[in-house]
Amino acid sequence: MPSTDELAKGVLEADGRTPAEPFVPSTEELVKAVRAGEKSAFARLVQLYQRAAIITAHSVLRDPERAQDAAQDAFVIAYTKLNQLRTPAAFGPWLLKIVRRRALLMQRKRREERLGSDILAADSEQTSDWLQRYEEVVEQLARLPEHERTVVVLRYVNGHSVQEIADTTGKPVGTIKKQLSRALERLRRWLSEVPS
Repeated sequence: MPSTDELAKGVLEADGRTPAEPFVPSTEELVKAVRAGEKSAFARLVQLYQRAAIITAHSVLRDPERAQDAAQDAFVIAYTKLNQLRTPAAFGPWLLKIVRRRALLMQRKRREERLGSDILAADSEQTSDWLQRYEEVVEQLARLPEHERTVVVLRYVNGHSVQEIADTTGKPVGTIKKQLSRALERLRRWLSEVPS
């Protein structure tokens, strides 16, 4: 199996583009490369989906450090179970489901620990700079229904087009547009209600 760089060069030549134009492999191509044994392709997937994963985990856990831990755990799980993914292009939503499940499990374990203990641990207030700047938006994102939150994160955090989201989720473009529209309207309303 050729490396990602070799694939990129071949695609550039086939498209008539020069090597100066950067080639960004699709999620589907990266998943296929990982399945073929190219570990660097998974590192690229982590780069593409890391922020979305942390935001998704933070919407459940409300703790930046634990959200990063949940996201990291989810990437490990995704890597080990990548062959179970039926549609390589659906990696993003599949990963975010794993992240959410992992965050919910961490939340449940933490509650159980708190119930069994008389001492409550103080939550850490250290937040990544980029997450801290958008903390109020992330808080409001957590209020959205899961299907709307997923399309908003894929669109505005990961930068996927509406068509890519539709292809990935298997839903019609019109449905994705409606979900985005409803989600943005809710977010505008909720953010306008937040005291400054």
